[in-house]
Amino acid sequence: MSSPSTSSENSQFTTPASSLVSPLLSSTHITPKPKVLLIGDFCGIPKYDNLIREIADVHTMPRCGYTETAALIKQKVEEEGDFVAFGGLFVITDNFPSLWDAGLLSPLFPACRLFVGPGAGYDKVDIPYLSSHGALYANSPRAVGERTADGALGLVLAAARGIVRYDIGVRSGGWRDVGVKSVDWRNAKIGIVGLGTIGHRLSTLLTSLSSTLQIHYHSRHPSSSPFATSYTYHSTLSSLLPVVDILILTCPLTKATEGIIGKEAFKQMKDGVIVVNVSRGKVIVEDELVKALESGKVLRAALDVFENEPQVHPGLLSNPNVTLSPHVAPAPDSMGPALNAEVLENIIHYLQSPSGLPLTPVNVDQVEALGFKTGARREV
Repeated sequence: MSSPSTSSENSQFTTPASSLVSPLLSSTHITPKPKVLLIGDFCGIPKYDNLIREIADVHTMPRCGYTETAALIKQKVEEEGDFVAFGGLFVITDNFPSLWDAGLLSPLFPACRLFVGPGAGYDKVDIPYLSSHGALYANSPRAVGERTADGALGLVLAAARGIVRYDIGVRSGGWRDVGVKSVDWRNAKIGIVGLGTIGHRLSTLLTSLSSTLQIHYHSRHPSSSPFATSYTYHSTLSSLLPVVDILILTCPLTKATEGIIGKEAFKQMKDGVIVVNVSRGKVIVEDELVKALESGKVLRAALDVFENEPQVHPGLLSNPNVTLSPHVAPAPDSMGPALNAEVLENIIHYLQSPSGLPLTPVNVDQVEALGFKTGARREV
């Protein structure tokens, strides 16, 4: 196997990991590899499994629940010393710590400055806690984003065409339910809340299927993507809601987004709107969604996530105008290797790139606002 400095497919990683981690011990000593701790052994893609072991001293631990993982992290630090990076490799059939917080991660400080988790969302990660220690958190949005966008597209089409109502009718011995109203999504104004990885991918899928629909979106900032130049940006949610025929939620769950689709938001929407949620369940106040469905304000809803999952609101379960999906929009059974490869890519980039940053950090601003240096400028 060729080294990363001579392999063309890994040529972007040119700065030795050691130059960003520790000084040379002496002119006659070899710099030790930086230590990395992983939950799980391998991502499943040899290119990344091999490369990270070439540039780092990799230690692994089994996937298990929160309490067991906390004990194992403490034990690993006591036995092996400091780790500079920590990552989690996820497998849907295995246990995995439910929270990344002080109770789990405190033994890794002060040495560990990078934490990388599988998945786009990071509502289960205590970002303020990591930031307070000068540590970066990087998510893994690409594999999840592509697959979640595919799942969201399916939910949009199912809701627009009333597929669930038709399915129920046929199964109950009927035929075509003339009471089902289809929505002409190809000529609709589609609103996306959160034009990140998932939102961008979904908007691309939608516009590739129809040149006559309109994309409106609300995010913290206008998109810099060349694909978004024809989209309409709304700086506020209240500007977006009255305009759109189909509302799709792809935003992360934060303090700012929790409960943003509630009583006041539904009042601002068009009558007969369709609501699709593939972000996090707590973005929607489900009691208010049920009322909006019953009143006809919301024609149909398609939901992959729920406010108190795995429990689903009884008013949603009993409503035939709701498409229900058990948080499988990203097709988690098939995305494991690609998702976990992103975790390793982030660590590799952090150790070898001249920038000294992971590929997808989420809290650089917070860390630097607290007076810590990040990237190649960080103190080591």
